[in-house]
This record gives sequence, structure tokens and C-alpha cells, in this order.
Amino acid sequence: MCETLQALKEQLTDVENESTNTESGEVYEAAEPALLTMPVEIILKICSFLDAHFLKYTFSRVCSRFADILADDHLWKYWVHNKIGGCYPALPNLKIWDEVQIDWEDVCVEMEVEKKKWSNVKDSMRHIVVKDVHFASVDTVLLVNNGELCVSGGRDRGMALWNVLNIKPHDQSDNTTTLVDARPKYIRDAHAGWVWDLAPDNIDCASTIYSASWDNTVKAWDLECGFVCFQTFRCRMSALSVATTESIVMAGLYSKKVLSFDKRAGSDPVSSYKPHRGPVLSLNIYKSMVASISEDKTLAIWDRVAGKLLVHDVKITEKAYPVCTSWNQSAMYIGDSKGCLHLFHPEEYRHIKSLELWPEPPITKPSSKIIGCYQSAGNMIVCSDRGDIKFMYTCYPPKEYASVKTTTFDVTQLRYLNDVMVIGTCDSALEFWVPNERYNDL
Repeated sequence: MCETLQALKEQLTDVENESTNTESGEVYEAAEPALLTMPVEIILKICSFLDAHFLKYTFSRVCSRFADILADDHLWKYWVHNKIGGCYPALPNLKIWDEVQIDWEDVCVEMEVEKKKWSNVKDSMRHIVVKDVHFASVDTVLLVNNGELCVSGGRDRGMALWNVLNIKPHDQSDNTTTLVDARPKYIRDAHAGWVWDLAPDNIDCASTIYSASWDNTVKAWDLECGFVCFQTFRCRMSALSVATTESIVMAGLYSKKVLSFDKRAGSDPVSSYKPHRGPVLSLNIYKSMVASISEDKTLAIWDRVAGKLLVHDVKITEKAYPVCTSWNQSAMYIGDSKGCLHLFHPEEYRHIKSLELWPEPPITKPSSKIIGCYQSAGNMIVCSDRGDIKFMYTCYPPKEYASVKTTTFDVTQLRYLNDVMVIGTCDSALEFWVPNERYNDL
């Protein structure tokens, strides 16, 4: 036993002599840990605690090694799926995904930026309520030109042009500001009837705004010449919805028809079709296709190039009528009057799934109507007429990460563009949410 202990002692002494040179006094020490030599697994663990926007625009630019690590698309895809806990994209088997690659990095960054903004809305946004411009329900609002301009119309038959940055809060300490002295460009009696819907010629650099009205007309308004009407299209029936593409203006009518106008050919329609058995409540144009929804609870798709109806009588729901649509390459969503959001195949135009965002209340209380739906690559905003706004990831089922409550109850329409959000209300008011960084003096 003693011999064994002695042998172990001699071996330990040899190890110490190898690691320490007693004659030269040199001591060999382990290298200091550094990011450039750190294992990839540890770097990725650090990255998991950092903001996606910081990773893309700062961390990846520190050195070529970090850039190479974060250039892996599978890494961003993993982070996206780790956030949502659901199916992304909502419809992964579309034909479009054979032609277009998902930019997982951009999707991940957008998801985190929007979540950070709307989860901390009191710190990141200014909420401004504007009253006493319209004197009746504001039925339609529109944001154009990167969210810098807003147009509103309502049952007072008037229209207003707002410069969003001129609608300033009184002070930084009050998160919600109510203004009663706003001075937009207001056109009294812009129409001879209620103004129902608005559409731009180009949402990013609009020069013309089109308004649909109960007075049987659609009017064109020139933004560059002082917001004046320069053309009137005769519909011969109340126009409930309007959409535009290139030189074509399309109007959905109370008479169940959809009219097409060419602004170069005068005020009369150049074509029409009748896809529904009820009033046409909303139009949505995606590429060469026009989606229309109706009070008859159906969806129809018109091909502008071929000039024919591709599908019609596509039943949306039995118990409610559709109110709004949102359509892009990855999904088509339709919100109805009972608080349900319906997912449709954007290529085959068939119903896939339905989601009850606002459960139907007892019979003594009114249902929540979905009056606005906005979707981007990674996020979705859905608003009810009760004033509840939900912010969700565009997976399926959509995953809610934040919510905002309006100060008014009867919301009529929601628009969102370039971080700016606006709603119209039956209380003759508009509500704006504008990022703090838009105001240089705050």
C-alpha cells in the first residue's frame, strides 16, 4: 500500500515539473478566453440573449467570423420557429415557396421589432386622439407616403387631409393626448353622401386618392395640387368600396356589381361584372386578381387580365357576413362580423381554417366585428369594432404577443403603414399611434 502511494506521489511530482520550469521561472498559463477563439456553441448561446435587430445590424459587422456565423439561414429559421411555437408560414405547401425563398433573417428581425414596439407601447409610441374635425362617424381612413399623410372621410360627407407629423402631442409626459384644435385640410361636402372607402394610386408615393361614396360616385383627389377633385366617375349606384391598380379604378356597389374605370377614358365604366347576390363590401387587388366579399357571405375572384370570373360563391361562413380582407403571397385572411378570422388558400381560393379571435358573447351583448386586418411577412394586426387591437405573429394559429385598447368604442376602420397606425371611429374621432422617433423635439 505504501509503495502504491509513493508511486502516485512521484507521478504527481513529474506533472508539476513538466508544467513549471523551475530553472527559468516560466509558468505556462491557459489562454485568456476571447470571442474570436470562443467555440461557436458558446457564441450562439450569447446570441440567443441578444436582440435580432442588434445581431443583424451590429453584432454581425464586428468581424468576419461573426458575419459567417450569422449568415446561416437555418439559424434564423430556428429562432423564428422557437418564437412562435406554431406553423410558419401558415400555409407551407404553396407553389410560391418553390419560386421564392423566405428571408428568415428579415422575418425574425421584423417579429422582434414589432413585438418590442407594441409590447411597450407607452414607451415607444405617442397615442393621439383627434376630435372636432369631422362632426359625424369617420367611416374610412387611409395612410400613404410612408405614413406621413392620412386621409379621412365620413358621414358628414367631408374629407380631411392630415400631415401626421403636424399632429403633435402636448408634452412628452402624457402618453395619450386629446386634440380639439387640429387643423387639417378639410373639404366640406366633398361628396353629396356618406364617404365609405378610400384608395391610393400608389401607397408609397401617392399623388391621387380615390373616394367611394353613397352619392353614386367615385372621385379622384389630387394631393399635389392642394387636395382638389379633378375627376368624377359615375357609378349609378352607391359605391361601398374602391380599389386601384395602375390606371384602373374599381368600385364595389350596393347593386352587387363591380365596375372598372380607366381614368384615361373618362367618367363612365369600361367594364362591369356581377359576382355576388348582395352588396359588395370590400375589394382587394393582388397582382392581376381582384378579391371581392359581399353581404351574401361569399368570396369571388376576378382576373383583370383575362377579363373573367375565376371563382364565385365561395362560402366564407354561414353565421356572419365578411367585413375586411388582407391578401398577400402567403395567405388571404377575411374578418367577419362575429369576431372570426378565416384563412383562405391564396392560390386556390378555398377556405382552410377559421379562428375565433373574439368569442361570441351572450345573446344580450353584441358580437365583436373585425373591422381591420393587416399582415406582413411576420406580423399581423387585427382590430375589432369594440376597440380591441391584437398584435400577432403570422403563424397558424396566429400567436398573440400584445394588445392595445382604444379610447373609443365603435371603431370603423384600421390602417397601418411604416410604423404608424390610425383608426376611425363612430365618435367622429381619429386615433393615431406614432413612433416617438418621428418627433424630433421629444
